[in-house]
Amino acid sequence: MERLDSNQYQGMVEDQDNTSNAPKAKKSIRITTTDNNLERLVEITKSMSKEMRRDFDKMYGRILDLLDISVKTPVISALAQFWSSDLHCFELPNLDLVPTIEEYTRMTRLPIDDNVGVYSYRGRYVDERKIAKLIGLHPDQLKLEKRGAIQGLRKSFLEDHLEALAGRGSWHYFNKTLALTIYGLVLFPFAPNMVDHAAMDVFAQYETQGLNPVPAILADTLLTLEVCQKKNGGTLKCCTHLLYVWIITHMYACELRTLFPDPLRDFGRIKVKRQEAREWKKELADIQDNKIAWTCPWYSPYEVIFSCGDFANVPLMGPRGCVAYTPSIALRQLKRTQVKPVEEQLGGICFQYDAPDVSQLLVRVRAAWRNVQRKGDDELGKPRVSASQEYNEWRKARGVPEYVLREAPHAEGSSRSSDETLKSHGI
Repeated sequence: MERLDSNQYQGMVEDQDNTSNAPKAKKSIRITTTDNNLERLVEITKSMSKEMRRDFDKMYGRILDLLDISVKTPVISALAQFWSSDLHCFELPNLDLVPTIEEYTRMTRLPIDDNVGVYSYRGRYVDERKIAKLIGLHPDQLKLEKRGAIQGLRKSFLEDHLEALAGRGSWHYFNKTLALTIYGLVLFPFAPNMVDHAAMDVFAQYETQGLNPVPAILADTLLTLEVCQKKNGGTLKCCTHLLYVWIITHMYACELRTLFPDPLRDFGRIKVKRQEAREWKKELADIQDNKIAWTCPWYSPYEVIFSCGDFANVPLMGPRGCVAYTPSIALRQLKRTQVKPVEEQLGGICFQYDAPDVSQLLVRVRAAWRNVQRKGDDELGKPRVSASQEYNEWRKARGVPEYVLREAPHAEGSSRSSDETLKSHGI
């Protein structure tokens, strides 16, 4: 667990409200994100022909498109305020939302094949010699760097390697190195400007066994939201690119009057306002359930991964920890009728691998993904975006907290140096 430095955050602080009759307000937290400078990487990819890009997409999904997404950090900072540790979802005043496996697989074009499986943490990360072989280097050439307990490859080292491979026309290893770099800097960012060992592990399992990384991406996202909530602030260390596309699409896609078939390549059609975190927070708080695109325009309903093994919900395994999420709270997003979740489906496991006594839980989670339960039309009814009366009554009775927030100076934030960031993490 990282140590939090209260001086590092430039996001949001709690308003003081001493009115005795005022409704209970949920405490605001200060959030920043792990931002890596991707300009050089983007420039390197310009050497790829259209055919090479198509080949890359076939091999790795649409992860290359994420480099074209410019994330507005205040949106993510504001969204994180609404994370509910009890429900493992974003609990907005008027609606509940949570990113789903189905939406993330559609965005990345990485569908889950039960015959192949998903990423699984095996107690240790991949041997770096295997990584060296995958990207066309001798093990002695792989320059691993240690920053405290974290070990990985510097962004500049991988960029130098990519330029050398492009210069030689070694596109086989170029694609593998590019994918590894995107895994570490975009899909699983942790230490600034470094592809750490955890990201290498997910990449290696996909590269050598085809194990799907999407549940791991989602696990990283929900786990870091939970950690930040528990610590009353922190740095979101996850794929903010996908989270940003997901929430902005839900917020604004209903305003589009054109076709929007491609989640990432058509994302630029949505005009995103430049706002401070406080303004984004207010906009999220004011959204009504009839003013949101419940189902993203590029999503087509199909079977929903509803639970796994002996878990009542879905246990997600990432490279740094596990967290459960509840698809039954997000059925409207999947073009289904929203019903009241049963108590056993809410919350669930949430732990990091450095926690004590988690070995048996890891065994259960691994076993659970060998028994995935899906639900379709027979169980959920024909596709229809609606909510049952029972659900609406349940949500009203929950007493959703109100949020009070004011903006601190420099809410847009500025990029801090890697040394500053690491120091604030106790590394």
